[in-house]
Amino acid sequence: NQEEGLPPVGKYNAGQKLLFWVLVISMLMLLVSGVVIWREYFSAFFGIDLIRLASVVHAFFAFVIIASIVVHVYAAIWVKGSVGAMTSGKVSGAWARKHHKLWYDEMRKKER
Repeated sequence: NQEEGLPPVGKYNAGQKLLFWVLVISMLMLLVSGVVIWREYFSAFFGIDLIRLASVVHAFFAFVIIASIVVHVYAAIWVKGSVGAMTSGKVSGAWARKHHKLWYDEMRKKER
């Protein structure tokens, strides 16, 4: 009972992997740009043009993180059973087989 038109996936699907990397890159960019705009300690090292650019970069990646979280919450509510899986850390075999077939098959092999 695989999702219609989608290839079987492992433990994490493409959207989950994309979200992970978007969040990691965004947090790193927030850190770097935040250091640049932290004027009290670092303004002597950076020119005003770089500080202005860092402010725009900082705002952009803050927006990306907020938008990613909104999409993540929407996706969790949209896919039936996801919220329960996140709160309990467990999914049923039927849910795993439907949404993450390769991971389900891998877990079944380990049981044998």
